[in-house]
Amino acid sequence: MTAVGPLMAVLALVAGILILLRPRLLNYIAAIYLIVIGILGLIAPGGTALAVLALVAGILILLAPGFFNFIVAVYLIVVGVLGLIGAGFSLAPLVALIAGILILVMPRLLNYTVAIYLIVIGILGLIG
Repeated sequence: MTAVGPLMAVLALVAGILILLRPRLLNYIAAIYLIVIGILGLIAPGGTALAVLALVAGILILLAPGFFNFIVAVYLIVVGVLGLIGAGFSLAPLVALIAGILILVMPRLLNYTVAIYLIVIGILGLIG
């Protein structure tokens, strides 16, 4: 068993809490989180396309912060759909899918949606 899974969960929790405490840093916190998750996913055994997607999304957020909503929403929707296809019904991909759709439908709740998503994913990662 590798320690990457729990590390990713702790990073998600920390990022979610930081977004709630410092909402102005949303872009930077989310970008750094995605880049770190992407790198960890690539170096972990069985690194996947989702790791590359996270890495690309994080870099795009830094390069084009004006498209943050769209980048994060697409990332979450893809993660959700691929997770549901690959693992059947699972809570984490379902949460990602719902968060991605919420960001597109209710962008004014962006900070809360991203923060709550990260906290829930972190908790699920530590439990599972």
